[in-house]
Amino acid sequence: MRTILAAAAFSLAAFVVLAVPAQSIQPVALSAAQQASYVQALQAFRERRYAGAFARFSRLADAGHAPSAQIAMLMVQQGEPLFGSDWAATPGQQRRWNALLVNAARGRSDFLDHERGD
Repeated sequence: MRTILAAAAFSLAAFVVLAVPAQSIQPVALSAAQQASYVQALQAFRERRYAGAFARFSRLADAGHAPSAQIAMLMVQQGEPLFGSDWAATPGQQRRWNALLVNAARGRSDFLDHERGD
């Protein structure tokens, strides 16, 4: 049962990485070096090199990149069941990453409401 849950959770995490375009929830513009780091983080994640991916995602999240914050938070909160490892972030990092996600969601809310016809 645990294997099935872990596989389902991994599939969800992979969906987040593969299906959500970075531009759709990106509140800050990335420099060329940061964009390259984001691409490397995504590639590492896809190749299941999670430690390297987390290091890049957390640095980008600390710089204000909401998509990286989303994945880093997932890795911190669900590290053991999804990836077999625990990653840590300070309470301050977690608050800042969460704020990035909330602000990104608020920025998308007008678009989402319009799409539903509200």
